[in-house]
Amino acid sequence: MRSSSTMQAAAISAFVLLAPAALAQPAPDFYKGKVVAIVMGTGPGGSYDLYGRIIAAHLGRMIPGNPKVIVEQMPGAGGIIAGNYIFNTGPQDGTKILMSHPLPLIEKLEPNGVRYESAKFQWLGTYDSINQVMALWHTAPALSLADPKAKDLVLGSFNKTHLSYQWAMMAKNVLGASYKVITGYPSGNHLDLAMERGEISGWVVAWENLTGTKPDWLAQKKVVLPMQFAPARMSDLPDVPTLGELAPADKKDIVDFVVSGTPFSRALAVGPQVPADRVAVLRRAFDDLMRDEAFLADAAKLKLGIEPRNAEQVQAMVSKIVSATPELVTRVRQAIGQE
Repeated sequence: MRSSSTMQAAAISAFVLLAPAALAQPAPDFYKGKVVAIVMGTGPGGSYDLYGRIIAAHLGRMIPGNPKVIVEQMPGAGGIIAGNYIFNTGPQDGTKILMSHPLPLIEKLEPNGVRYESAKFQWLGTYDSINQVMALWHTAPALSLADPKAKDLVLGSFNKTHLSYQWAMMAKNVLGASYKVITGYPSGNHLDLAMERGEISGWVVAWENLTGTKPDWLAQKKVVLPMQFAPARMSDLPDVPTLGELAPADKKDIVDFVVSGTPFSRALAVGPQVPADRVAVLRRAFDDLMRDEAFLADAAKLKLGIEPRNAEQVQAMVSKIVSATPELVTRVRQAIGQE
């Protein structure tokens, strides 16, 4: 007969062996009763907020266990703060989902403050490509960059790591324009108000921001759109040229590089240590969401584009960006005002 001390030791050993299995709940059981947060790197208002809230309203239905899904805002540094949080200190259990800014581009072009590796995020997919336009208020000093008074234009932006700044600077440098670009606005709402008040002449804004939050501006022609920043002309703007079309031949590769990273401004990801089974569940939920009729109907009501890519496609795009040559990266950095 075994002694009580031997039996106690055996029981402790059995507990230690079983504890990890008990703690590592299967994904369907794990999400039941949980709260999942979509963490975005900007404040309220604008296209990120629109997408974040509509995704949060429907994603829980796609995840086994039907968790509650909420939106958390973590603005700052063009999405770097939110990216660093999800990659490092945020819970690595699948309850925090990053709504990404163009983090692979930021990692290559403006690495100061970056504490993440884009290739190690576990990407769920992209729900669209961010298509941005240069929007000028109708009373701005000039409504075309060809106008001699275009030198008096002042474009606002978030900060130097954000596409609102980088696209504005790239257009300025690629086309040889001489307007001014300023930083410091915390959200799309602030930039819209500044434009309306005449504090700035305009800004590089997501098309969905205008269609979703300011349709009256478009209907009343309160903004003029001299160019768009997209791989090709959007069907909504067939008469507005892209920067790629306007760029001289020796600078088109610079524009193309930045365009290739824009889908990451419409991407979802989780941290590198989230268990594989939960990542699989979230990827399947994302794919299902992109086909869900109720979600697509709500997106259409808000005039939000949905053109998804799955996780495998997104990972291939990341690899292309992070493997860019130093020579190209240097030229791009110069064009977007980082050097």
